[in-house]
Amino acid sequence: MNKKLIQIILFIAGNAIGAGVLGLPVSLGGAGVWPALIAMGALYGAMLYTAQILADFVLETRAFDLPSLFRKTLGKPGMVAFCVAYFTLFFCLLVAYWTGLGSLFAPVAFPCRSLLVVFVAFLLFHGFRSIGPLNAWLTAGFIVAFVALIFFMLQIESGITPAIGDLAVLNRSLSVILCSYGFHAAVPFLCQELNFNKKMVRKAIFWGTLFPFLFNIIITFVSFRALSVEELQGGAARGLPVFALLCEKDGMQLCAQWGQIFSFFAIISSLIGVSLTMGNALQDCFSGKLMKFLPIIVTVGLPFAVSICNPSIFIRTLEFAGGICLNTIAGILPLVVKIKSKKNISLDVLLLLGFFYVLIVTIL
Repeated sequence: MNKKLIQIILFIAGNAIGAGVLGLPVSLGGAGVWPALIAMGALYGAMLYTAQILADFVLETRAFDLPSLFRKTLGKPGMVAFCVAYFTLFFCLLVAYWTGLGSLFAPVAFPCRSLLVVFVAFLLFHGFRSIGPLNAWLTAGFIVAFVALIFFMLQIESGITPAIGDLAVLNRSLSVILCSYGFHAAVPFLCQELNFNKKMVRKAIFWGTLFPFLFNIIITFVSFRALSVEELQGGAARGLPVFALLCEKDGMQLCAQWGQIFSFFAIISSLIGVSLTMGNALQDCFSGKLMKFLPIIVTVGLPFAVSICNPSIFIRTLEFAGGICLNTIAGILPLVVKIKSKKNISLDVLLLLGFFYVLIVTIL
């Protein structure tokens, strides 16, 4: 593999890993080991398939972003559907990030989050597009914390998760799983970076999504070892990230501390990245000095305010982000593009489209 391909693989993996992994264990806790594994594997396959569909059309049309692609293939309605789902997805994710930070660092949550609000607003106001050096440090801290967390959690086995549990739990957990594979909006970018080389693009998408898939499995199943089904389901009912539950459990202080460190790096890197992406997109749409504050209010102020007003909304926002927004962007729209482009519609495409539609209906 060349250096550019490795960079793109890490870019895809970094985009996919975020708040979703903190909600997976609690949302899947009651389903049982085998249903959880099958659900994660099935949705990984579905997201990989739709990403390849998008990549094929980007390579064919040389579209520089997804709004352009959907406008060319589905007309203005397709572009509008994408844009609405895209900005709603980012808003929901930002609410989840701020809420997750509040749940994990409850004693000092408000002052720390307030400082972070000022920092992100400062970055947006001064037009920062990325935070490359800081992101490298955050990624390094994330990897170190992950290795330490897994090491200490494997020393504990207090949870007993059945092989097959309550399958009804999967109705909502599927949406949270989708949040763990949300990189599709970056497909045009990675195609451009790899000079529209189809073979390299396919490799990048496969390996870039495989790492988050394995990562999610590891975090989910070590959490199943450390926490009981009742504790995980209680966390889901209260809308808490998995490592907030470790903070409440006696004898798990070391795991809880590494869980907090891991969550901090995972959430902060995603929060800043999503805030800058959404804020800069909004700034490109508006001009004028007064309008410069509007993206900051929408991107930073409103999600932060929602997280304060409803501190137990973490899981619910992930469900909506995955089941409605990401489902539309990475599931329904790519399949509709594929159906429209072919005279003979294959059964697998129709079945997958039906699944994504039913998932939206379930969440609503």
